[in-house]
Amino acid sequence: MTLTEFLLATAPISRRLSLVHCTTVGSGLNLLDHGNLKPTRCPVYKTDLLYLFYGRPAYKPAAGVGASGILDLAPICLVLDPTLIDSAVRVVPFDSGGFARYEALIGPNLKRSDFELNGDPSLPLRLVKAFYQTNRNYYDQAPTVRESDLPPSRRTARALARLINDPAIRNIDDRCGAIELQFSTAIPLADALQAIVAPSAMLDDSDVLQALARCPGAVPIPYKTYGRFEPLGFANTIYERVDSFLERKGSFA
Repeated sequence: MTLTEFLLATAPISRRLSLVHCTTVGSGLNLLDHGNLKPTRCPVYKTDLLYLFYGRPAYKPAAGVGASGILDLAPICLVLDPTLIDSAVRVVPFDSGGFARYEALIGPNLKRSDFELNGDPSLPLRLVKAFYQTNRNYYDQAPTVRESDLPPSRRTARALARLINDPAIRNIDDRCGAIELQFSTAIPLADALQAIVAPSAMLDDSDVLQALARCPGAVPIPYKTYGRFEPLGFANTIYERVDSFLERKGSFA
């Protein structure tokens, strides 16, 4: 049984989560200036694609960069309208670019293409229901289905359950369980931006405020930086700020 067949036998969860795009302050300033997110050349699929994650800000921009006081390296997170799901061209239940990191857990005779799903907008909701039961469990990385719960004929579903339940890979790369959505066309921020989590200094900038004024639905959500910092050190802050925003929207109800 293919993963698509397995998911289509599962009812979708009732509420959609927002989509997220994490990047640095430096790149985010360019995005706000141009007013949209654009596809770029993907070395994996050899075509122009834009990647977003479903609900969870799992991507860690500038991870591995040492401590400095360079604000351009601080992470930001754009929270985007969940109806964008309707225009996704592909859904993958993990970071497609990280497949090589996951192969040992996924097991033999399964390829990345076995986990690639078409752009059916119900698939992210079915993935959450099938493996996490609730949006809250998905956000908190608390899967409710284990490999042993599934029969051997569900090979891809068993492999995915094995991957997302492994604490070792999840501790170093939580993108292993973050649903990826791929887009082939640009996304205008004026229509799609719901919130931006960013350092207070960025959100106090007059040019940034003007750019956000062109995105009438965008809520600025600041966090503070103190002197020197490592970008990765703000990962939990980003998660917490997005969590609070989604909670207020009723996404976890």
